[in-house]
Amino acid sequence: MGFDLLSAFNAKDLKKFSSTLSDIVSLSIGKNAKTGERFAKVVLDNGTTLIKSITASGVEKEVKYVIPAFTSAMERNKIIKDLSKNQGLTQDMIASMLDISQSTVSNVLRKK
Repeated sequence: MGFDLLSAFNAKDLKKFSSTLSDIVSLSIGKNAKTGERFAKVVLDNGTTLIKSITASGVEKEVKYVIPAFTSAMERNKIIKDLSKNQGLTQDMIASMLDISQSTVSNVLRKK
């Protein structure tokens, strides 16, 4: 079953965040190696990142995570810790969502 990345986020999804299709800066897809679940990620021009889960069979879920724009390593580290501890995401998944390496996520989590 195919999945069209360009249709992952529609105007209805973006309207919830006071955004339009023209506010999209980048669009990408990642995959959780353990579950096979994929996720579509869109970055808006205000720096906000929206992430929508897609099951291995291609079923789209609602927008699952809204990651605020961050401008410092300290802000990024807080987001990493929250995604790990409160959302239960793996280091690999967090790294894919934030476009950073898994080792960076590991280092942040080791430094309490």
